[in-house]
Amino acid sequence: MIRAFCWLTCGVGSGLADWGLVTGEGHPQEQAVSTLILHPGAPKTATTTLQHILRENRQALERKGVGLVLPEDIRGKPFLGAYLAAYRGKHVPQFAKMTADFFAPYLARFQTVICSEETFCHDFMPSRRFGEGGIDRAAITAKLLSHAGADNTRVVLTIRPQMAFLISTYTHFVHRQGECGSFPEWFDAEVRAPKVRWTPAVEAFRNQFGSEAVQVVSMGQYGRIEDFLRAVLDAMDLEDVPVALPHDDQMNPSPSARAVQMCRKINSVILDKAMSEKLNTSIVAEYPVKDFGKFAPNAWVRPIGLEDQFSADHQSAIAPLEL
Repeated sequence: MIRAFCWLTCGVGSGLADWGLVTGEGHPQEQAVSTLILHPGAPKTATTTLQHILRENRQALERKGVGLVLPEDIRGKPFLGAYLAAYRGKHVPQFAKMTADFFAPYLARFQTVICSEETFCHDFMPSRRFGEGGIDRAAITAKLLSHAGADNTRVVLTIRPQMAFLISTYTHFVHRQGECGSFPEWFDAEVRAPKVRWTPAVEAFRNQFGSEAVQVVSMGQYGRIEDFLRAVLDAMDLEDVPVALPHDDQMNPSPSARAVQMCRKINSVILDKAMSEKLNTSIVAEYPVKDFGKFAPNAWVRPIGLEDQFSADHQSAIAPLEL
């Protein structure tokens, strides 16, 4: 008993020092508070460009104690597969532990960790394959990501006006998912307009993480992509990171009007999605927006009142918090 008491009292300082829990003066070391800044999308809000900028500054940020978790750090990992399964309604045993284990090495190494991965909100893009769009599942997203294990969690949610979001989603599906219908055909088949609302998504994140922990930045608030990206970086406390737009081949460019027309024809005759996507990617590069114009569903007759509903919801989503 005496020997055990001596180890607990006389040896406690050296034991803690061995574990790195005391300072050089022998005082217990205060563990740094970890902060996780989540950028879960939404998709189609210049996420690829933002992630390129972050990637280009990874080493400089790490020297300042800021770690990054970007798509290449997540995709292909068991955690993301488990996340998507849980997000889409399946029971995933020990998901909370899997999430904490994934983020633990980053949070142990860096005081601040920024995670930008739009796949967390992938199903915000309307598709009956995944339940007619998943904006209404934002509460599930928030709950699942709350298991990351950081002392503090903040969310930077990027959005855009709904019509622009839907048009970009459509061209994405034409480019990458074999969609061969016209925009009106796709809209009628896949989109449930009442579900395409940003305000409930914002509220879901605020309910989970706290109102002041969630910041919404919309592309609709800025005339230039550079200004939008500057606002997103500032929301992440990265005021010193410059906005340097990448070359087209480093981005995920939207198909031009001409490219959409040609890709739809490819999709109608080539049913192998991997093959059609490969061909379509070449078409998108060969017929860029700067030369062939942005796609717009000019012949589409919008449902009565739709744009007013979308506009009111968008304004509500980006409205400043009332203190």
